[in-house]
Amino acid sequence: MKKRFLVLSIICILVMSAIYGYATEEQTFVLTKEEQAVVASYPVVYVALDRNSFPFEFYNYAEKQYEGVVVRILDHVHQLTGFQFEYLKTKDFEQALQYGFNFQADITVSKVNKYAGFMQSRQLVKFKGYDVGMQFTQRMPPDVAALINRAIDTISEEDIKTIIASEAVQYEKMFNRTELRVTIALSAVIFAILTVAMILIIYLKYKENKNLFLNTDSLTGYPNIKGMKAVTDVSISMLNISTYCMVNLVVYNLNYIREVYGYTEADKVQTDIAVLLDNHIYNNEILARANNDDFILLLQFTEREEMIGRLSNIVEKVNEKYNLKNSDYPVVLSIGIYNPKYEELNMDILMQKSLQARQFVKEKDDVRYKFYDDTVRIMTVEEKLMQQEFLASMEKDEFLIYIQPKILLADNSIYGGEILSRWYNPRRGLIRPGEYIPVFEKSGIITTFDMYMFEKACQLLQQSLKEGRQVVPVSVNFARSHFANIDFCDRIFAIATQYEVSPNYLNIEVTESLIAENAKMMKDIVNKLKEMGFTISLDDFGTGYSSFSDLPNFMLDYLKLDRSMIYNLEDSKTKKMIKGITDLAHNMDSLIICEGVETKEQADILRSLDCDIAQGYYYYQPMPYEEFEKLLQSKQID
Repeated sequence: MKKRFLVLSIICILVMSAIYGYATEEQTFVLTKEEQAVVASYPVVYVALDRNSFPFEFYNYAEKQYEGVVVRILDHVHQLTGFQFEYLKTKDFEQALQYGFNFQADITVSKVNKYAGFMQSRQLVKFKGYDVGMQFTQRMPPDVAALINRAIDTISEEDIKTIIASEAVQYEKMFNRTELRVTIALSAVIFAILTVAMILIIYLKYKENKNLFLNTDSLTGYPNIKGMKAVTDVSISMLNISTYCMVNLVVYNLNYIREVYGYTEADKVQTDIAVLLDNHIYNNEILARANNDDFILLLQFTEREEMIGRLSNIVEKVNEKYNLKNSDYPVVLSIGIYNPKYEELNMDILMQKSLQARQFVKEKDDVRYKFYDDTVRIMTVEEKLMQQEFLASMEKDEFLIYIQPKILLADNSIYGGEILSRWYNPRRGLIRPGEYIPVFEKSGIITTFDMYMFEKACQLLQQSLKEGRQVVPVSVNFARSHFANIDFCDRIFAIATQYEVSPNYLNIEVTESLIAENAKMMKDIVNKLKEMGFTISLDDFGTGYSSFSDLPNFMLDYLKLDRSMIYNLEDSKTKKMIKGITDLAHNMDSLIICEGVETKEQADILRSLDCDIAQGYYYYQPMPYEEFEKLLQSKQID
């Protein structure tokens, strides 16, 4: 009978070990002199365990001590190294984890997670379906952690099987079960204990995963805002908050990537950025991802220049990975930084101010970061007022159509014009677009504004045509977000048709950077617009985004030279470049438009280089549509 019982017990143990397989090589373990010094300098290691994670870690109330697989493994480490492990009393898994976050414990043992900077996770034992993870907190010296790891690696497969089996029996003894004399009954109890253990494992794992789920970003695996707050509540006090800065970092063109390349590609960008950021943060720093795609970092702050250097390095690494040689699209970062005051511990306020700073990074800024200061605070208030007044201003017709004439260089006649806008605000007077367009772009109302102004321009053209006045083609600008919208072409064609304006009076400007980022998509859009009758201008040409070899693939009517080329007309190389671009454009049946012409000398040089059309203050400043109509009736410029 005893043999039968022994056989059944062994079967139960083998079943359990089959479920939770593990393998390491048994090693001879000898401490070096350096390691002996490490043990002497740090003899006591404080450990925070979960009371209720049988059989891995649990509290034996009868013996008033922690027991389980983890404790047995750490006992093994003690025997090899001499480290004394002192176990802190905890109520549950959450409190054990909290002891790690607030540096009261050297070690916590739980599921491996990604609370970067505050804990360094190391898988202790892996069973199928469950990970027991050792997490060394910032409190523990690295050389101590390394020695403990080396000792753990000596545990053999047979040791693990023995530990699991003995802990199952120990759990049965802990509840003082009456010894059963019948072999089958006793085997059933052991089997029941193992079954209960598995149920407990599943339940505790569910409970643990639920908490991690609530505190973890599902895409990247790093903490979400809730998880970040849980860490900072116990890790950063009002006494040291001023030694940190809150950083808001976002992929500026993420929505464009998502709309053009798909959600999967955008998600990959986000996870890649998360890993890159994780590689650039130090201990006692936190990385989290918010639901709105922002990355939030709490970084140690010493000097402004040092922080600029760190963030610039991150931007440089992203640029290296996503330059146009290695990627179909660039990834552009925008970063806001806020260094809080002593009394400011409210995480929501810290995140809000770093976000406000980030929102003042402009699309074309060479510097991709902004510190929160009084200027940002004042401008934030003003921007809120602008956004609040936007819809009412449209209803009151406070946005005005302005046009800057385009001049044919050959005879100084008016060739066309560019549609611009002005905002007549009763509170502030006449506002230039440079003040409100960036606000509309940040808030997302730019698409509504663009369509409103396009429709208003079509209304004015319709009125002029019906009244028999002279009409010339006008160019229209749209925010880049429009071109990722699949019905963009159909929408503007429908508006032009509604107001009986032939599309050949309307020139759509697209930027060189848009074409460079997604040549295939933009080629399809340009072709569709051309089929509808619109003409197309390539704006800001010469900024370096696109290759000359790409141009023949697009049916472009105009190449609009970047202003920087006009400013450098005295340079002989610039002249040769403009001449080469002009010849190329003419070979493609395209015309050259020169924007920013401010002097007669510039106009004469451009004319000598065979450029076709000029636009700038030398000829005319932007003017109300009514004045432009009157100008069309006047004689040519002398």
